[in-house]
Amino acid sequence: MEAYRNFRWVVLLSISSFTFSCSSPKEKTDLQDQIVGKYASQSESTFDYYKDTVEIKPTDEGKFDVQVIAHWSNAKKDDPKRPVNKVAGVWNKGKPGSILVADFQTSDTTLRIVGQLRGGVKILKFNLDKAIVEWPGDDGETLIYTKVDN
Repeated sequence: MEAYRNFRWVVLLSISSFTFSCSSPKEKTDLQDQIVGKYASQSESTFDYYKDTVEIKPTDEGKFDVQVIAHWSNAKKDDPKRPVNKVAGVWNKGKPGSILVADFQTSDTTLRIVGQLRGGVKILKFNLDKAIVEWPGDDGETLIYTKVDN
């Protein structure tokens, strides 16, 4: 019985040390440095074209600030009844978004933003080889942001 208990502790310690040694702090820092920066996206709806810029910055607490810093829209057709985007071809600048705080997940290279009011988690997926981030929208569509030079 004593041998079984000792064997169990050896296995537990082995699994623990393997788990913590798989992702080194240097590897995590390199990944975090690669995701920091500005990302741009272009999209459209039935009535408008959009151009957005997102900025991702590290915080002192080891988390990330994620913010839409520029939101531009342009009407596809003239429509004098609309309060904004009345004239086609004219780009209108919207307000910057609020700063969202995200946790970095090393295992799948994602940022996870916990909803403040409604709860839920929004997961931003990074493809470091292509320098893109996928941002899931509330409507079920995914926006693709491409990293841009600062």
